[in-house]
Amino acid sequence: MAVKEYSYKKHKNIYCSAHTKVKEMRSKDGSDVVLVSEQLMSKIEELFSALRCSKYVITSGYRTPQYDIKVGGNGRGQHTLGKAVDARFYDQKGKIIPAKIVCCVAQDIGFTGIANISSAYKNVHLDTRSSGRYLGDEIYGTNSVTTDFYKYFGLTAADIEKYTDSRGQNLFARYGGNSVSIVSALRSLGEQSSYNYRAKIAKINGIEGYRGTAAQNTELLKMLKKGVLVKP
Repeated sequence: MAVKEYSYKKHKNIYCSAHTKVKEMRSKDGSDVVLVSEQLMSKIEELFSALRCSKYVITSGYRTPQYDIKVGGNGRGQHTLGKAVDARFYDQKGKIIPAKIVCCVAQDIGFTGIANISSAYKNVHLDTRSSGRYLGDEIYGTNSVTTDFYKYFGLTAADIEKYTDSRGQNLFARYGGNSVSIVSALRSLGEQSSYNYRAKIAKINGIEGYRGTAAQNTELLKMLKKGVLVKP
């Protein structure tokens, strides 16, 4: 997948994934150029769905080399390539999901760079580096600290399921067809598919500002295929 180059002035309110606008990935030194990895956005959406988030907040996305150095980097890290975010994730009740949980689920999904970056275990670093693997805890430095976050944090699958288990929610039936259209998929399940209804579905599933974009509809379809799409 490619790394796309956006202009903040031209594209700031464009969604580069179902839950991420270009302006959220902008370097904090005010650069107009914003680099965003398509693979990173795809992985974050997968993580968002797995954790059943209500939202996530990016605290640092793309960084110009100059800004990366200013905040303690070497000017060549994953942020400078548009392949990394620092972020915190929120559950359906609006509470921050502990970084320990996010790290474990991100590990399961296949992020190649993951780290806790907050002493309060609220923020995580995530990246899609193409070589090597980084599983860190930046309270103690910037080297890998483990090969398995489950063992490192002393967590079990049952601990993770408290955040990823969708039982007890009112869900759509899982869609097993081949359509690439959320409208067709919903209709095949005997469900409403109007724009207004899809907007309600999007909102309850954490997709704010639904406008029926391809990225937003693709994310809804992915959740429907996984059987985790919540009914409004």
